[in-house]
Amino acid sequence: MIKFIPLKAASYNTLATGDKINLQMPNTSHKKKFIHFIKRNRNFHEPWIYISSDPQYFDQYIRRMKSGHMLGFFVFSNHKNADGHNEFIGVVNLNNIRLDPFGSASLGYYADQDQSGKGYMKEALKLVLDHAFSKIGLNRVEVNIQPENTSSLALVKSVGFQKEGYSRKYLQIGDQYRDHERWAYLADDYY
Repeated sequence: MIKFIPLKAASYNTLATGDKINLQMPNTSHKKKFIHFIKRNRNFHEPWIYISSDPQYFDQYIRRMKSGHMLGFFVFSNHKNADGHNEFIGVVNLNNIRLDPFGSASLGYYADQDQSGKGYMKEALKLVLDHAFSKIGLNRVEVNIQPENTSSLALVKSVGFQKEGYSRKYLQIGDQYRDHERWAYLADDYY
């Protein structure tokens, strides 16, 4: 189990910075931005994932990180928008983190529809993989994707994930269990 102490101050904790984006550790000062992001992108996400815009969901999200079995990363653009703020681009989560003997985690992510296809999430996934392998010491990161989600499949392929299999009725999305392709990235392939 990893130790996580969420920030309560209005300052941000940048975990990694790339050319286009930076990864910030979610904290209570992100709550309004997160809720607005979820509401704004509901129709874009819902065929693939259902995320509540209820403020209590965000509080639960922070509590899950405190448990030490998941780690969230909020993806922000490095460039300021018209309001002078960095744009909230997306979310990447390392879920079900299991250290020795497994050394594994499940990857989940969702992006802003207006920023999709611009390379932001590709860079975010690469930075999260670097964190997973070099800072946490994981051996593998898995991601499960519905076969119809061609954009997400193209994203993980472009990052270097390898397809390992197919899981029938793997995960309940909405009111149905859905089939998923299983992809993985190994630490051995990263270094």
